[in-house]
Amino acid sequence: MRKISLAGYGFLEKMSTEETFALLERVGFDAIDYPLYGEEKGLEFAFGDKTSERAKVIRSAAEDHGVVIGQTHAPYGYREEHKGDVAAILDMYRRAAEATALLGAKLMVVHPLKFNDCIRDYRREECFDLNIEIFQRLTPILKETGVTALLENMFVTEHGDGWFRLLPTIYSSGEELRRAADILGDSYGVCWDSGHAFITKEDILGTLRTIGGRLMALHLHDNTGDRDDHLPPHFGKMPMDEVVSGLKEIGYAGNLNFEVRFTAVPTEMLEAAMRYVYAVGAAFRRRIDGE
Repeated sequence: MRKISLAGYGFLEKMSTEETFALLERVGFDAIDYPLYGEEKGLEFAFGDKTSERAKVIRSAAEDHGVVIGQTHAPYGYREEHKGDVAAILDMYRRAAEATALLGAKLMVVHPLKFNDCIRDYRREECFDLNIEIFQRLTPILKETGVTALLENMFVTEHGDGWFRLLPTIYSSGEELRRAADILGDSYGVCWDSGHAFITKEDILGTLRTIGGRLMALHLHDNTGDRDDHLPPHFGKMPMDEVVSGLKEIGYAGNLNFEVRFTAVPTEMLEAAMRYVYAVGAAFRRRIDGE
């Protein structure tokens, strides 16, 4: 049976490792998407120079509570200004892949390096080609650690005088994700983010059909179409029925992982909030698997 998973987004920092996995077990989650970035997200690697020690503690607590670390999320936020230091980017990914393996996971979500002006079709192929070059150099590290990197669909923020809007960029489309994964080979797959797809106004069903068997993981969450809110499903405007139908149609076999933001939820209310997300996951699983 596929697992119902939760991304460690906005609650890991509120409690100890033991308390975190005890809570996940109590609610019913049997997998987690573990973040490898720092507290402020982005380029900072969360484990510092204590990767082996920290991974051992996390994995032990997870196993004690019957929770699988189904996937991790590598540090992200690399932009065009970092392209001159590819060695440093690859070193960060190496450390993340090693941590993923130590945690007992096989899947690691990665973001592309983005150009600040890679908006819609402008400079898109240039950005695509640069990412292929970087990820090809990452492949030996992935093979060494036994980790599969999952390319995530993204958006870019365009700013104006007192306004901003979120627009398509590199890897926003299912076609680009599928093409990149096919070029990069078996060490790569796709993590589809429902909220990002809704922001960039992708054809949900068409995108899932295009990605097809390359889809190995999910970031399921909701929004109103103009902000990356990471709301629980059915709290925004995302056509969740279409998402579930699409996953069923393409025979998606991975976990149902929810990337909901719990940052503003008081610690004493976390369990209630998580129980709603788990209930949605259980309902999605019944519909997809015909239970």
